[in-house]
Parts: sequence; C-alpha cells; structure tokens
Amino acid sequence: MKKSALILTAICLTFALQAQNITTMWPYKYSDFRDGTVYFLNKRTLSAPVNIHLLKSSLHYLDKEQIKEVTTSEIVLVKIEEDSYYMRDNQLMRVVSGDSTGFVAELLLADFDALTESGGAYGSSSNVQATRKLSSLEVGGINITNHMELKSNKDGGSLLPVKKKYFIVTPDALYPATKKGIESQLPANRLADFRQFLKQNKVSWRNPESLSVLLQFFNE
Repeated sequence: MKKSALILTAICLTFALQAQNITTMWPYKYSDFRDGTVYFLNKRTLSAPVNIHLLKSSLHYLDKEQIKEVTTSEIVLVKIEEDSYYMRDNQLMRVVSGDSTGFVAELLLADFDALTESGGAYGSSSNVQATRKLSSLEVGGINITNHMELKSNKDGGSLLPVKKKYFIVTPDALYPATKKGIESQLPANRLADFRQFLKQNKVSWRNPESLSVLLQFFNE
C-alpha cells in the first residue's frame, strides 16, 4: 500500500511538473522541438524539428534557430515521433485511436482567457505574481521567435492552464466526444440507433481509450 502511494505521488508530481512547463514564454505541447514530418495537400513533405503551439493548435518548425509557422490550411498530416496529427477545423488534433477514415481526436489549447481573467495559481508569473492582459504579453513563438532565447526563458513567463477536449472525427463531420454533443449533431433519423448502440456498448466518456468504440457506430 505504501509503495502504491509513493508511485501515485510520483505520477502526480510528474503531471504537475509538465503543467508548469506550459507558460506564455513556452506555450508548446512538447518540452522542446522534436523531429517530425509534415504532409501537405500538394503532396510535398517537410522534415524538420517541429512543435505544436497551443494558442491555436498550430504547427511551428525550426529553420536553423528561427521559429516559423506552417500555413494551417495546407497541412494534411503531421507525424511527431509516435504521435500523429490531422488537421481538422483549422486545428491540429492528435489521433488517440483510429485512422484517417475515422478517429478519436485530442485537442490541446492553452487557456489564455483564464490568464487574463484571474491572478490565481494560473495567471501568475513563474517568478513574480502578476496579471496582465494578453495584448501586453510576450508570447513565445509569436512575439519572440528565436528558439534559444525561448528555451533560456521558459520559466520566465506566466503559467498557462491547458484545456483538453476530445472529438470523434469522421471524413465529413466533427463530433464533440460527449453523449449530448453527438446527439446534437446527429440527424433525427439516427438518434434512436445511437441510443440503442449505447445500450449495447459500454462507453466511459471520461476515458479517451474507451471512446474508440463509438467509431463502430459511425462506420456502420
């Protein structure tokens, strides 16, 4: 029991440290730029160190030590190590399970609104408490685009909370991964089938891995 408690504490600390790394000076998914490949609509590819900028879930890459942004509308797929991202609704969404024909997607966005509204645990400087309007903030990858400068000032920005959302993505639709969200977008003639499907298939709505069973319904 004591060993389990220690393991749980270690896991919680790991998540806390990861959350603290997301700041206005480093509003990125990954702790540094990682080798990735970008696939474009025109069949071109780009291999470069890349990262997901959490202001709009857009793609940044390194050209030498300068940070540049890839035009969102031209992206089809991004692979970053073991992670795959498809562009949907002008945002990069990570594939939790499935493939291009239908998948469970995770969307991460930094909550800049919370930063400007509150001066609590989030909205505080990593070093000195302060609340500032977004327009006056220096945002890494936006106002400051030198990679080494950002890395050396990671902890100098304001801490950012991160919003995590899940979706069911099909070739022609994007559904919030909640019972209410899906039902609100289904045509009336499919509602009864969906409710029957849920009776026959257990879905744990708070478990992203469990959401994959919903893909069966949309593939029928």
